[in-house]
Amino acid sequence: MARDLSKMTNIEDLRRVARRKVPKMFFDYVRSGSWTESTLHHNTRDFDPIKFQQRVLVDMTNRTLETTMIGETVKMPVAIAPTGFTGMMYADGEILAAKAAEKFGVPFSLSTMSICSIEDVAANTSKPFWFQLYVMRDREFMEDLIKRAKAANCSALILTADLQVLGQRHRDIKNGLSAPPKPTLLNMLDLALRPQWCWHMLHTKRRTFGNIVGHAKNVSDLSSLSSWTSEQFDPRLSWDDVARIKDLWGGKLIIKGI
Repeated sequence: MARDLSKMTNIEDLRRVARRKVPKMFFDYVRSGSWTESTLHHNTRDFDPIKFQQRVLVDMTNRTLETTMIGETVKMPVAIAPTGFTGMMYADGEILAAKAAEKFGVPFSLSTMSICSIEDVAANTSKPFWFQLYVMRDREFMEDLIKRAKAANCSALILTADLQVLGQRHRDIKNGLSAPPKPTLLNMLDLALRPQWCWHMLHTKRRTFGNIVGHAKNVSDLSSLSSWTSEQFDPRLSWDDVARIKDLWGGKLIIKGI
């Protein structure tokens, strides 16, 4: 991979490498959206008209992108967003991403639906990271997540506001997305084409949702996790919930999805 990265010049190069190395169900998860994916495509196109304004005959020495975000010094005004299944793209993916963010000097955000747990990432990094929270019907579990994020010294809590109802992700349904992958014939054939991915996954203990399995009531395996997750996203989310979460957290709060 190091040899490949030395030749990566843009995001499309990285996308081509990922398509080759990552199992189809997880690659499709990253690149796809819900329903017809119209919002995804609109959001992508919205970046096209944005141009950098060039200024000439200006002293360019000692220029820097360094600034602050929610009071934290960062090398540039960018943060790694919370993404579920990162540890399925590559073994221990969240830990590796957090280390990369720490090395570069930008914030890393850990998803509730991560493979590596809050404790896993905290134990393998030295800089506080941000934690993303969904409002769950199981309030006891949600409050426990907040306590775990505080215990891990997370520097900000990100509350997702735009997932009260799960969108239907057509590619995920067709691929039978799960973590770990179910041992179907199609999955086994797909994995056989990605020996490096398989090798690394065999050498990690983190292969399912580390923040949930073993922490939520009656969630101990893939089957119970699937049914629990489908019932948990709470459509009743309101500003009253935000106020309660803010009080429970007691620190910096970012609302995502407005």
